[in-house]
Amino acid sequence: MSKAGNQPNSSSIHSSSSKAGFNQKRIGDMTAPTPRPKPEKRRILELHAIFLSHDSRGDNKISIRHLGDCLRVMGANPSEAMVNRHVRQLKAATLERISFDEVMTIYCSLGKHGGRSSPRKRQIEEEQFTSCLNLFDTDNSGFLSAVSILRILTQSGECMSKLEVDELLRGRINEQGMVNYKQLVHDIING
Repeated sequence: MSKAGNQPNSSSIHSSSSKAGFNQKRIGDMTAPTPRPKPEKRRILELHAIFLSHDSRGDNKISIRHLGDCLRVMGANPSEAMVNRHVRQLKAATLERISFDEVMTIYCSLGKHGGRSSPRKRQIEEEQFTSCLNLFDTDNSGFLSAVSILRILTQSGECMSKLEVDELLRGRINEQGMVNYKQLVHDIING
């Protein structure tokens, strides 16, 4: 309203089409992850150095096969499904090698936590994984045999190789061949 109070202020009047477009944009924004803000210059230089360490030809590009590894070393934690989705899109565009700018676009699109969970979500995930493994802990000791963990991780969900599980359990197996699964889950979730 204007100062007189009885005349509408022209700036407060919106056409129905512009208001609908605004609402549609808002709905679309809610489903997408919050974009990661552009990193500071110092951080960009660090990320570029990490990127270059994955460049095997010296052409300032990396193979799309190394995209997931590069993003993880940069500090993001995308799932294999997220990486595979980006790789499929790049292959569809007939790209086999990508530049730093293209990697940064993907890195920034991973959201506020870079594909990593928020602290609260990590806590919930830790509790969920621990309670799942607790089903195998018949004496409720907080320990499972290394053999049981090997079987679970190589035969369930996104299966790991025996070599990957051996590396994961290195230094975690006690004299009785048991692993503190609560500590294992905590270390994995919190990196």
